Amino acid sequence: MSMLNGQSLLASALAGLSSTYSTLMTNKTSDSKGLTIDDLTNVSNNTLMHLGNNYSFLQYLTTNFSNVDKDGDGEITSSDLNFLMNTMQSHGLTYNEIQSLCTTGNGDSSLLSTVLTYFNKIDANGDGRITSDEITKFSYDSQRYEVEAKYKSFKASSTSLFYSEGVEDDTSSVLDTLQPKFGASSST
Repeated sequence: MSMLNGQSLLASALAGLSSTYSTLMTNKTSDSKGLTIDDLTNVSNNTLMHLGNNYSFLQYLTTNFSNVDKDGDGEITSSDLNFLMNTMQSHGLTYNEIQSLCTTGNGDSSLLSTVLTYFNKIDANGDGRITSDEITKFSYDSQRYEVEAKYKSFKASSTSLFYSEGVEDDTSSVLDTLQPKFGASSST
């Protein structure tokens, strides 16, 4: 397994949220200072086309509207979005957030697959969120385990120059096969 880069997974999620929010704010129909639930559910085809791969981010904002709208004013403002992104940056992503925000095809699919498969093992502190540091630690521990398992079967005798199958305590015969005998073929 190559080293997993949790930072890229997190960066992908945060960039997608930010980009989606900007696109929606630019193309919204209401006069509010943020995004209302109507802005999220009544998106024009033109705006959907601008979102492209970020459609899953729109779904995330719609589904989690009340959680993202921290002050409960009925709008997702830039400060609400910044709070969400700072929380994700410092506390990590949940399994559902990874599924929703990191499956847009922009990132490393093997990283995403590994993180989703081993989510509970990566979540070292058991808080239901994984951070970039936890992903890195899991990757390091996995690589260390692979190396230890691979080399556990090696014995010092199998790496010795003097070890040979079937030759017991006769190191001179092993040396004789490696070096020609001195004086055996010398003629003067």
